[in-house]
Amino acid sequence: MDEFRTMHPTTAQIEQRDGAAPRVRSDELLRGAREIIIEHRGQEYRLLRTRNDRLILNK
Repeated sequence: MDEFRTMHPTTAQIEQRDGAAPRVRSDELLRGAREIIIEHRGQEYRLLRTRNDRLILNK
């Protein structure tokens, strides 16, 4: 988890089109890992890429 915390948050490219929600590619977030931990308001969430190449977000 320390490795995740040291990553610079602006390294993933964020694309935003007129009035649309910002878009980030999952491979840029995961950076080759199968799972990452996302911290939000003091809570940890796990973003997991499955063997079937689907994403699951768990608290």
